[in-house]
Amino acid sequence: MPVFNCESWLPQALESIGTQSFPGFELIVVDDGSTDRSCRIVEDAARSDSRIRLERQARLGISAALNRAVALARSPIIARMDGDDVAAPNRLQMQMDFLGSHPDVAAAGSWARVIGHRNEVIGELKPDTLPSRLREILPKQNPFVHSSMAIRGDILRSLGGYRQALDGAEDYDLWLRISERAELANLPEFLLSYRSVRPQSNEAAIRKQLLAARLARLSAKARRDHQTDFVDTLPVPLDLATLGQRDDLRATAELYRLLARPVADPVPVGDFGILAGTELNHAERKTAQFWLRDVLQSQRTFAARSMALYWLLKLHPARGLTLIGSALRAK
Repeated sequence: MPVFNCESWLPQALESIGTQSFPGFELIVVDDGSTDRSCRIVEDAARSDSRIRLERQARLGISAALNRAVALARSPIIARMDGDDVAAPNRLQMQMDFLGSHPDVAAAGSWARVIGHRNEVIGELKPDTLPSRLREILPKQNPFVHSSMAIRGDILRSLGGYRQALDGAEDYDLWLRISERAELANLPEFLLSYRSVRPQSNEAAIRKQLLAARLARLSAKARRDHQTDFVDTLPVPLDLATLGQRDDLRATAELYRLLARPVADPVPVGDFGILAGTELNHAERKTAQFWLRDVLQSQRTFAARSMALYWLLKLHPARGLTLIGSALRAK
């Protein structure tokens, strides 16, 4: 359990693990530089439950926190949960039973209820459960709830754990690598309540996550094509200037440099062509369209506004019309 400033929800998260129907576990909490009462809350819980162990580190990010926990874990199965989520009472038992009866599956997640401040259910996450469907979906997007996963420790360690360069999509990258060796699955049970009250990601954080996911997909494709996996040579944190120096990643760097460009700055007409040079997935198209909407609102030249209109409609016509309407109303 990696923890960073989640004092409001941490007691309930710890209690949901401490009261599991499967009692034979250790809970390793890695505090990633919290500045609130998170450490004290874990220390208090550990005094009354010897299965809880607290480790502290400076703020290094989720991958570093997870890898430290993996290095310390003694169990052959390593389950994941965040410090503001809630596990169903039978979560660990069901996942242990499933992995015990499916030796070909290296990692198993579950469905999750989405909860708010007062534990009210505000949605559901029901990813596919069949391994065959998951194999089909995985090269395009992440069909797993990270906080719900239980993973075989031997394969996790043999792959070198999480890769810090891809923080934000560190889990997606791991599932892609695991899938090359074994099956993955989701249990069709709500074994987790995923709390959706984390601070809203800003645009830069969203772009960082999308960039990391794109790099995870590109590295998986490189492995499938028997090429060198480039991720371990990437800078931490990711740097677009460095990515742009590589022939194989230049188009990706140009795309994300475009999406990070302040919309008030003049956008040369030729730069819109970057959107044509790279195949975008659903999340990237949506992000690009919101950027284009802001360009439409901010740019003064007819050429730039015309290109913004064209790409808004080309990327996703229905959403493009909605965003064009909102841009025109805002002017």
